[in-house]
Amino acid sequence: FHFYYRDLFEALCAAGCETVFFSPLADRRLPEQISGLYLGGGYPEVHAEALAANEEMLAAIRGHAAAGKPLYAECGGLLYLSRGIEAGGHFYPFLGILPARARMLPRKRALGYCEIALTADSLWGRSGEVFRGHEFHYSELIDDPAADPAWRTVYALRRRRSETVEAEGFQNGAILASYTHLVYAAQPEAIGHFTKRLGGTP
Repeated sequence: FHFYYRDLFEALCAAGCETVFFSPLADRRLPEQISGLYLGGGYPEVHAEALAANEEMLAAIRGHAAAGKPLYAECGGLLYLSRGIEAGGHFYPFLGILPARARMLPRKRALGYCEIALTADSLWGRSGEVFRGHEFHYSELIDDPAADPAWRTVYALRRRRSETVEAEGFQNGAILASYTHLVYAAQPEAIGHFTKRLGGTP
């Protein structure tokens, strides 16, 4: 979960946030007194067995989500939030918060820039606001999280050089998961919106 941009942390710091890092592999509990979780991109499939075996951390993150605290999961974080992934002929169970399974593919599933229009209020902004981002992943969801009535899509995703709009960005309360890596420099107000959610403001 090391796929982040430095300007994200600089913007969070400027907004008054303290960023506390932890390891879903090595740590057994979350840092104390955190207000929200940001599970970024990366390659959880490489460490799938160890991630699935760290039951204390899985339980801690499930408890965070159950408490209604903000939780954002992006790309690799989305995989970790899912019921688990199929990789190398094995299925590795993960958090099970996002009601879907994922599978690794032999070729890239998506690579390129995209535009996101919010179709509902989310952790990062209000309905109608537009973001830039990009996708890069070798996995796909087997199930549709939005088939669960507790979840809905809040992104209208349009890829570069395409007029096709895809429903993405899966949200349930204060939980949001997406394959898209958002670029906050194009929407600096998003950081302020996110930090308000950390403070409990809708």
